[in-house]
Amino acid sequence: MMTKWFIIIGLMIPLMLQAQKLEDLVEKDPEPVIKKQRGLAYSLVETGSGLGGFYEVPMDNILPFLHVGAAFDILLIRDKTQFEYYDPYYGYISIGKNNNVFLLDLMVTAKYRLFPYDFADQFRPFITAGAGPVFGMNFPETATDVPLKNQYLWAPGALIGFGIDAGDEGKTYFGFRFQYRFMPFSEKLGERQDHSMVDIRLELGQRF
Repeated sequence: MMTKWFIIIGLMIPLMLQAQKLEDLVEKDPEPVIKKQRGLAYSLVETGSGLGGFYEVPMDNILPFLHVGAAFDILLIRDKTQFEYYDPYYGYISIGKNNNVFLLDLMVTAKYRLFPYDFADQFRPFITAGAGPVFGMNFPETATDVPLKNQYLWAPGALIGFGIDAGDEGKTYFGFRFQYRFMPFSEKLGERQDHSMVDIRLELGQRF
């Protein structure tokens, strides 16, 4: 009986040593990292589109996995009845276009990473918020000899949203976010006074 136990123990010891070696060889998940971020962005909003850029720095001394930065965007807003098509003879033709509204905003942003220890560092979900000034311009279209008055207005702006950054362990990453912009003007700019809208934003960024 004792001989059987000695045999079992003798077989288990090499297996346990081998298991320990395999455990040592298995690469442990790296700690999530936080770096500076910068990049370019394309926004698809309810009534138009736009381009922008951003720059963010980590604020670990305040809150782990928090970025604070700035974002600048230029949005081109279309009229509700505006329709464009391409004619082989006349080129691009726009129908129902009465305004040329441009919105320029400069936002101070905060971006907080969610679940940093539950996902690999290549997938970084986050929530974000920001606030800053918005400058609106409108250059009305006119079919008469009497030009319409151009508009230049300021408004307070803010945004709130969520999204995810994804990329390999290198510097470049792709970001997607769904956010809502608040842009209420004091008077009508183009077709409406309140230009608050949903923004689907695609980003090409760099961590450094």
